[in-house]
Amino acid sequence: MISATGSSIHLKTVSSSYVMRIQDDILEHVCYGPRIDDTEGLELVGELSRIIVSTVPILRDNFHRPIFPENQLLEVSTPSRGDYRSSSLELERNGCNLICDLRVVDVRVYGGKDHSFPANALDDEGVETCEIDLCDAVSGVTVTLRYTVYEAEDVILRSMRVENTGSEAFTIRKASSLLLDLPDSGYTLWSYDGAWGRERRETSHELRTGRVEVESRLGCSGNEHNPLVFLEDDLLRAYGFNLIYSGNHLESAEVSPFGKTRVVTGISPHLFSWRLGRGESFETPEAVMTFSVNGREGCSGNFQSFTRKYISRGYWKDRPRPILVNNWEATYMDFTQDRLLDLADKAAECGIELFVLDDGWFRPDDTQGLGDWIENRERLPEGLKGLAERIEARGLKFGLWVEPEMVNEDSDLYRAHPEWVVQDAGHEKLPCRHQYVLDLSRREVVDHLYTVLERLFGSCSLSYVKWDMNRTMSDVGVGMGEGFMHRYILGLYELLSRLTARFPEILFEGCASGGNRCDLGMFCFFSQNWASDNTDLVDRVSIQEGTLMGYPSSTMGAHVSASPGHQSLRNSRIDSRFNIAAFGILGYELDLMALDEEDIGAIKAQVAFYKRYRDVFQHGIFRKRVVSSNQRFWYTTLGKVTIALEIQTLNEVHTGREDTLVVPWSGKGKRYRIGVRKEHIPARMLGALAKNYGRTESEDYEVTVSGDILSTYGVALGPQFMGNVFFGETRILGDYGSRMYIVEEI
Repeated sequence: MISATGSSIHLKTVSSSYVMRIQDDILEHVCYGPRIDDTEGLELVGELSRIIVSTVPILRDNFHRPIFPENQLLEVSTPSRGDYRSSSLELERNGCNLICDLRVVDVRVYGGKDHSFPANALDDEGVETCEIDLCDAVSGVTVTLRYTVYEAEDVILRSMRVENTGSEAFTIRKASSLLLDLPDSGYTLWSYDGAWGRERRETSHELRTGRVEVESRLGCSGNEHNPLVFLEDDLLRAYGFNLIYSGNHLESAEVSPFGKTRVVTGISPHLFSWRLGRGESFETPEAVMTFSVNGREGCSGNFQSFTRKYISRGYWKDRPRPILVNNWEATYMDFTQDRLLDLADKAAECGIELFVLDDGWFRPDDTQGLGDWIENRERLPEGLKGLAERIEARGLKFGLWVEPEMVNEDSDLYRAHPEWVVQDAGHEKLPCRHQYVLDLSRREVVDHLYTVLERLFGSCSLSYVKWDMNRTMSDVGVGMGEGFMHRYILGLYELLSRLTARFPEILFEGCASGGNRCDLGMFCFFSQNWASDNTDLVDRVSIQEGTLMGYPSSTMGAHVSASPGHQSLRNSRIDSRFNIAAFGILGYELDLMALDEEDIGAIKAQVAFYKRYRDVFQHGIFRKRVVSSNQRFWYTTLGKVTIALEIQTLNEVHTGREDTLVVPWSGKGKRYRIGVRKEHIPARMLGALAKNYGRTESEDYEVTVSGDILSTYGVALGPQFMGNVFFGETRILGDYGSRMYIVEEI
């Protein structure tokens, strides 16, 4: 809901208010926080910009009242106009700063939203947008600030359009999607950082006077720093921010010397420039923001709901995602058609629904052939078409791995078009994994890839595509032209838009050496993303927790892999690995032929259980509760069903602790039935004590409890094993163990 009356602009969601005011053509921020319904006295809020700040410049309005930009709450900020904090817009002309004194000239409110940027959120009835035009006639610059309100989801979108309305060209050096000024400080910034194999681990930064920046310069949204960030104070007031963009990004949080906090997010200015001639304009990507009085967990729930409804789209948006098996860690590049079909037979026996053929189907190793996309007939004598037919005859759908944005030097494509590679003339280009990046800013490259991939995807019965991107950007010099990294992303979006329109029923999963490009921009085209190449169950706890703070489980691929794990050499039970993977889009990535009958039986039970609760796992709201450094609970809730998972890192002996299940959002006055998912306890786990345990499955557990108890005190789950004596209710979790509980409102 948006109201623009007099000098006040008020954006309302179901739980929040965002208020701006216009005073003598100057746009000021007033407040963002809990919803305001009674606005009496609102004009008294936010007059701090009038407080004198000694040595900084003042800006006088028409009534000669002093305004101090350094102490002002703003919506857009430019350099050298009295505000020395991080700016959101920086322009140059002839190599010098272009002064912008932006004044409001128009305010518009309308139903729906703008869709100018190629990766953008959807809208429907009830979505409203406010556009505010600000102009500097001297410099010839007009800026349009956009605010789109998703009332039910507690989300507001922000973006900016910059237009040259003068006669001389200028260059954009920085154009951020969002600037938010808060009148106070005392916040912690939470970011999601890491590297290959340890993506999106939650990091806290206590904000003090000064600036903290989170930035990707990799040419993609990156595994080092995701664009998702939160601000949270000790009272659990929290603000969440994300960016609908897949390229370089910068998020900064700054506390001024006068105790105000500024957040800026958008395209990174690193290696960015964009020239605007007369009448030309530039659109920033959309930023997403939300507010909650329930901490960053509350913001996370808002983001999950918003992404499911307004970012995800197309045929697979609300459909159940299939359980897959991927041959990569089972065979790597060493396989034959018969070997693949044996794996498919075992997968079908287990109830798995989709077979994915990974790298190696067109080349013998990773040093050659990338970019040519012609199947290797020595490995696949019947080609992809024949293999797909044989896979489907076994009751499985067929999927395929590709990496279209890259090329090997030893390939027909490179030999024909070496100029299509990102490089700087005169300098040796830097390889990574024997491959180079194709220049998707060039129209002919995008057209070539579309032609090749359209032919490939249509050559066989294809239900799924895993789209990989296994290196980051380098060698971006003069020869690549102005704004190259942004133009690359625009070219990528065009290619994805054309392919997903041509093949609307293919399930596309994004991958970039795992989670190197997990962002809302990619989710505008791909239904899901491979969270990490690291499938170790311990590492996956932090990876998946960080991912699910900003992105719903329906977007996160998670696989059960081998023991010992191929990334960590950690040994674990197959049921423990399943419990972690089940909180995303379930898959298996191990050699099913090498498993004994006990583990195959466990997989069959896992698949049946996941199918029964697939909607809850894939479309529920994820929450977590950290009990200690050694113990935590995960939850996913849909309707009247919650799946709760107790996770522990190491088995502890003789602690006297009673593990307790608490579901804080249980309804008072309601009743709940709680049961446990039975797990296989292999004799090899217990060794000589197996005969004392006397059975091969986990304990029974079924209770009925009131919502009053479950939401506060919780229910005891029974003692874990801590000696050589077993009781009927003894729970065996072990190191890296977990136990899954089904909570149903009755």
